[in-house]
Amino acid sequence: MFNSLLILIPVIAAQILAGAFSGATFSESPAVESIDQTRRNMDETFAAMAPRNAADKYKFWHDIISRELAARDVTAARGFLLTAPQMLSREDVKELMVAAGSEESGTEDERIARVALRKLPLDVSQRFNEAMGTAHNLETRPDEIDPDAPVIDTVDRAVAAATDAPAETVPADVAAPVIEQRFAMLGSLVDLANHSERWIAGDRVDEMVLKITGIGLTRAETEGGDADANIRALSILKSARRSRRMSEEFTEYMTDRLDDALPDDALKPALEEAFGDLATTKVRVQRVQAAYAGAISPKGMARLETDLAQIARIGALTDPTAAVALIEQVKDGADLRRVRLIAEAGGDRSVALVKQMGPSAMRIADTGVRWTRALVLQFMGLTAAGLVLFWVTVSTFRRNVRRRTRLEAPQ
Repeated sequence: MFNSLLILIPVIAAQILAGAFSGATFSESPAVESIDQTRRNMDETFAAMAPRNAADKYKFWHDIISRELAARDVTAARGFLLTAPQMLSREDVKELMVAAGSEESGTEDERIARVALRKLPLDVSQRFNEAMGTAHNLETRPDEIDPDAPVIDTVDRAVAAATDAPAETVPADVAAPVIEQRFAMLGSLVDLANHSERWIAGDRVDEMVLKITGIGLTRAETEGGDADANIRALSILKSARRSRRMSEEFTEYMTDRLDDALPDDALKPALEEAFGDLATTKVRVQRVQAAYAGAISPKGMARLETDLAQIARIGALTDPTAAVALIEQVKDGADLRRVRLIAEAGGDRSVALVKQMGPSAMRIADTGVRWTRALVLQFMGLTAAGLVLFWVTVSTFRRNVRRRTRLEAPQ
């Protein structure tokens, strides 16, 4: 029994650790404690990035913002702007916080951003204002280009437009660059019908993009209050896929999710029937829409929507382009919840964190442990095994002591 327990206890302990920290049991909505701890982790990480020499801190902070502006990533630039309290010297931070405290409007981040912007050289702050103003006023239009064509980032379009248009002053609150109530890049039902016909005919079509578009367009008219969130999430996914900014692991993960929500064995026969007879464009589009709507699996769609809710929240906390940059580091559903937690804790600072640390940024998310029934039972089993091992050890020790006492006793 003793040897069996020595083997069993490490196995149970390994299962508990795997279940607790693998991310499989992370809550869909992070707790306040997890957000606060993740925010503290981010503060420590940004502070560790800056040079130890106080005289070099400002130059490092200034250079990193200039680098992001040169790379046309205004969200990351704003994120690093918000890290001024962690990255600057103690004297600069004290001056900045006093100035931010004297501001009368806006959130804490907005006040810090306004004051930190004034610490930058005039040319850098002017470039930042131009990029922010253009991105803030950029109108997102439905995407009507081929799903296999390369995508142009929203920020790229914004900064490119800034070189041809008069500079606009950034709003006083230095808000996030792109805040769209309805960010949609799903295209039209006519495009969906055309690409679906190509797919059925055996032409080269990205099935993942096709299913994202089909689900988004067909569910948009049938869903209630969650329609905009799902459209935003699916549009972000489509942008990430077309710009080749999804990891292989996450691509496989989302492909499985999409196949469960829209299985081929239901979709293909429905589309073949829709294209079976000649019809006008209007009737053809209606048939395709009905084919997609009828092929959706409720159970698979429910699982997909749990991930779409995470992506939509990430997009709402930052902006669609920033969400694509964050999703680039994701490999599975657990990583997706980690990124959502980082976005909850840091907003635009999460983009700066990911740009600087890459996949290592996932370690910043303190998700805590969700005590599921399986995890509780495993912990109880580990405790019981430990108690039995302790009892066996004590019993064996006492038995050996008694035996030695008898042997040493005088005859």
